[in-house]
Amino acid sequence: MKNLLFLSGLALVLLPASLKAAETLSSELAGLMRYQSGGDVEPLRQYEALVRRAVEDPAARHQAEADFIRVLTGDSTFEAKRFACLHLAVIGGEGCVPALAGLLKNEETAGIAAAALAQIPAPAATEALRRALGSAPAAARPALAHALGVRRDTKAVAQLNRLALGEDPAAAEAAITALGHIGTPGAQKTLAALRRTAPPELRRAVAAASLNLAAALARQGNRKAATAIYQDYLAPDQPADLRRGAFGGLLRLDRDGGQKRALEALAGDDAALKAVAIAAVPELKNAGASRAFATALPGLAPGDQVLLLRALAARGDTAARQAAREQLGSSHPEVRLAAIAALGQMGDASTVPILAGAVAAGANAAELRAVENALAGLQGGEAVDRALAVQLRNRLTGPKWPFLGALVRRADPASKPVFLTEATSSDPQMAKLAFQGLSRLAGAEDLPAVLKALAGLRAEAVLEDAQAAVGQVLRRAAPPALGSSAVRDALRNAPTPAIRARFLPLLAFCPDAEGLRQVVAAARSPDPTLRDVGLRTLADWPDPAAWEPLRALYQEAPTETERVLALRGLAHLLGELNARPDATLVGRYRELLESAKGDTDRKLVLGALAGCAHPEALALAVEQLNHAGVRAEAVLAVRKIAEAIKGQHPQAAEEALRKIQ
Repeated sequence: MKNLLFLSGLALVLLPASLKAAETLSSELAGLMRYQSGGDVEPLRQYEALVRRAVEDPAARHQAEADFIRVLTGDSTFEAKRFACLHLAVIGGEGCVPALAGLLKNEETAGIAAAALAQIPAPAATEALRRALGSAPAAARPALAHALGVRRDTKAVAQLNRLALGEDPAAAEAAITALGHIGTPGAQKTLAALRRTAPPELRRAVAAASLNLAAALARQGNRKAATAIYQDYLAPDQPADLRRGAFGGLLRLDRDGGQKRALEALAGDDAALKAVAIAAVPELKNAGASRAFATALPGLAPGDQVLLLRALAARGDTAARQAAREQLGSSHPEVRLAAIAALGQMGDASTVPILAGAVAAGANAAELRAVENALAGLQGGEAVDRALAVQLRNRLTGPKWPFLGALVRRADPASKPVFLTEATSSDPQMAKLAFQGLSRLAGAEDLPAVLKALAGLRAEAVLEDAQAAVGQVLRRAAPPALGSSAVRDALRNAPTPAIRARFLPLLAFCPDAEGLRQVVAAARSPDPTLRDVGLRTLADWPDPAAWEPLRALYQEAPTETERVLALRGLAHLLGELNARPDATLVGRYRELLESAKGDTDRKLVLGALAGCAHPEALALAVEQLNHAGVRAEAVLAVRKIAEAIKGQHPQAAEEALRKIQ
């Protein structure tokens, strides 16, 4: 940026005119003036940096403004002038107004100049826009009118009135919008006339300007004028969206916050206004508002009842809760769901038995899920959790899972005893939820109790889910030996092989040497259940310590199933080690390929080998191209490895790729 300090701004002030004419532009300024879309953006970046400094640095502001003036008055591209206008809108002052005003005379540049002048705080900017409006080209008038509206120039109202009533639709629309922003009596009069006489293509613009004006008048305390405008657009022949906007404005003007008017709308037949009336309910200040609208609730259509229940829930007072409670027995399913959700939003511990009553009354599946959601969100902490636990013991409640599911989601550590109890439920859904709760809350100190719950599991259908949940608890136990010790104690005390089989997979969540020995012993057990679970656990073992026992089992497997399981475990281990490939790892791949019992085995090994980014692995994959039964898999492995190592080993990768072309 040092080169940018070329004193061009000072030159305009200090140098004689003859020297100014001969002055040489800086490369940055020259580059900006020549800029075309898609060209070199470096000059733009330089000036953007200067503008950032100009926000707090008067010298930088003076320099940037002077250079941008030169862009606007010199032989510059349109893109350069647009860039200058964009930034003058941020940093420009009175000094740049004449240069911007000069652009207002040209159709091509009037829009960008007007946008900049609209933001410059100097009064001269307003005067320049107003002066230009009378003589500007037709195509430039919409931009000028818009800018005058942004500046709220009251002196331009007469000109804008003429444009608004004129025959140029684009200029008329911009002028109408501007009059809505300015809002003087003269502007109000013109808009009032246009509300009656505007041609169809301008009616939307008139409506938007009029409603904007009404809102401004309301803020200024001119309720009478604002009401008159809103009443115009409340007429039945107006479009529904405009009627809703006008009705909302009237509600805000009413001294009671719109309560009386909203109640009248709910009692009437005008469907377009009912949603607006309901939307106003949460903000009403009258203490009796909830009771008044609750009284209107039964007479509404189901869809409006749903909306009103949501609005009452936002109020959250006693009358609103009572209204929602009464709708739990509605004959309309969507209303019952809305009532449940409303109670969840504004209820507390006292709401639990109310929702329990809905469950006991025969709630359908969607309502039961809604009850769970509502219970999970209730405010009240431990008091709510205790109330939920009470319902789990209540035989008359009906389905219990919504209450247990809510406890799981609320995740209060005090609920652990409840989860331990429900983990042995014969209901699969309850047992699964209970173990989910334990997976969130139980720690190392709870492992004996959690493992006891797993031993007592009666819902066999959720065994894998329960084991995964206990696995999460074991993963949080540190060090792994702590979890392994607890599982091995449970294994030692298990009364049957079936219970031992439940515990064996858990050792993979907390791997250590002693746990691995237990799993290997199980994989060689004469008991078929223990042998199968032990081998599957060994195949999932997460560290390389399982390599040797798995290799031995692969070579000695008495059945095809056990051999394939062992091979999958070996391939899995190798795949995990691919992140750190070396010659030892490639040697293991070679060993497996040489001992493969057929093409199926080789395909499995090649699938893992493809992820080993090592030149010796590439050579091994190339060797497998000679096996016709696995050539396709070998080709994929060669291609993948070659792509991975070509940066470090380009020659080896190129030679290998040639062999598969």
